[in-house]
Amino acid sequence: MDPKVKSMLAHLTPVGWLIAWALNSIKKDSMTSFYLRQLLGLYICFFLSSFIPDYYIIAWGFIFVLWTYSFVGTVKSSENLVPFIGPLFQKWFGKIA
Repeated sequence: MDPKVKSMLAHLTPVGWLIAWALNSIKKDSMTSFYLRQLLGLYICFFLSSFIPDYYIIAWGFIFVLWTYSFVGTVKSSENLVPFIGPLFQKWFGKIA
């Protein structure tokens, strides 16, 4: 499967992320691995932001903007780090994909 398609699949839902991770474990490519790390961090941030009372909507909006930035990078077939926290995701989840 094309790396661009696997990366787009990972963007759709957390289940899509799992499918893309499984496909990437069969045949690894750097673009899919990059976006798997980015999206794992975004999904964790989205989950954790649900525990912020009264301000979770603002946090979700910010995470959605970051997700959109990441998705546009996937469509363009370029590895765009998510602003502010992208380098941390690459460092923390370096062994994931």
